[in-house]
Amino acid sequence: MDIEPLIDSELALAGKKIVLTRASHQAKEFSERLREAGAIPIGIPTIEIVPPLDGGTKIQDALNHLDLYKWIIFTSTNGVDWFFSSQPQLEKLQHINIAAIGPSTAQKLRQLDISVDLVPDNHVIEGLLEEFPEAPPGGRVLIPRAAVARNLLPKTLKSCGWLVDDIEVYRTIIPVKEDKTVELLKSADAIIFTSSSTVQNFISMFGLGNIPELVVSIGPITSQTIRHAGLVPHVQASPSSTAGIIQALQSYYSIDSSS
Repeated sequence: MDIEPLIDSELALAGKKIVLTRASHQAKEFSERLREAGAIPIGIPTIEIVPPLDGGTKIQDALNHLDLYKWIIFTSTNGVDWFFSSQPQLEKLQHINIAAIGPSTAQKLRQLDISVDLVPDNHVIEGLLEEFPEAPPGGRVLIPRAAVARNLLPKTLKSCGWLVDDIEVYRTIIPVKEDKTVELLKSADAIIFTSSSTVQNFISMFGLGNIPELVVSIGPITSQTIRHAGLVPHVQASPSSTAGIIQALQSYYSIDSSS
C-alpha cells in the first residue's frame, strides 16, 4: 500500500537555506529558480572565471581555420560564453556539427541561434563518447573548454581516429573569500556543488569543518570528487542540470519530512 507523503514536493524546499558554489555570474538564474521553489539561496562562489593565459591566441587561430573542423564540442556554458566572446564567423559554423554535453549547454547555444546536433542522453563525457560518431578520414574536432579539465574526452576521441584540438578558452581560479561567509555556511541547510572545481576550491577556502549538513552533487563525476575529499554526496541530480538538482532536493526533503 502506497503512503502519501505528508508534504507536497513543491513546498519541500520552503525556508531551506541552500548554498550555491558556482561562479557569481552563473548563480543568478539558479538562485531565482530556488526562490521560486521556496528556498533561500546563499551565494558563496568558490570559482571565478578568467581569460586563458595565452590571452586567446590559440582560440583565435582555431577560429581562423574553422573550415578544418567537422565537430565542435562544448562541455559547459562557460565554454560557450568564452568561445563566442571571441566573435567567430557564424556563417562558418553552419557547416560544422555542434555537440553539447547537456541541456543547459545546449540551451545556451540555441539562445545564440546555434543549432545543436548532439546532446547525449547521459549528460557526462562518458555519455557523449558513447553517442559520438565514428571518425571519417581526417576528421577534426575542436573542444573549447577550461584550462584544467578531464583528459578523457580528447584522449578517447584521438584513440578513435579523430584529430583533436583541445583549446583553453578560460580558466577557473579561487575567488577572494568574503567576510561573514563562515557564519552563512553555519546557518545553511544544504550546499550544492556543480563541478569538481567547486568542491576542491571550497575545501581550500573553508576546510571540511564548514560543510552544511546536506551535500548535493550535480552528477557522478562531482560526486566522485566529493567522496575523494572524504565527504558524502547525500543527493545527486539526475539529470545533471539545474532542474535536476532542484527536483532531487524536492524529492529528498519530501521523503525526509514524510518518514
